[in-house]
Amino acid sequence: MPDYSKCIIYTIRTPTGLYVGSTCNYTHRKYAHKSSIHYEKSKKYNFKLYKNIRENNDEWEMKPYSEFPCENKTQMIIEEERVRRELNADLNSRCCHGFNSVQYYQENKEKITEKNKNYYQENKEKISEYGKRNYQKKKAKQIN
Repeated sequence: MPDYSKCIIYTIRTPTGLYVGSTCNYTHRKYAHKSSIHYEKSKKYNFKLYKNIRENNDEWEMKPYSEFPCENKTQMIIEEERVRRELNADLNSRCCHGFNSVQYYQENKEKITEKNKNYYQENKEKISEYGKRNYQKKKAKQIN
């Protein structure tokens, strides 16, 4: 599990763009970025950031922007998104991973909790039956 007390918000600058990210392990994250630039089999190969780096002859620089000790991923994502907007980062493909769903959850937490309780109450038998079927399938696989 990540140690969020060691969270760092970082930037990657190229001659023509800016990217903002966050991590709890800066060294590992920098290596991961380096690995994704030229590895064509990577799902991330065609990301805006890596295309931009290749278009700029691999000229890029990753630097810590700020230390941001926090308690969890939600806090880290919110801060990353705040910095991304503040700096007008143009190489992030979209807002920070999960930010919209995190923001939605925080704004609608009570409504979501109530809806989940109601669903459970109305579907106890279905949920129980589903759990039993999955348990039996797992047990059958273990035997084989």
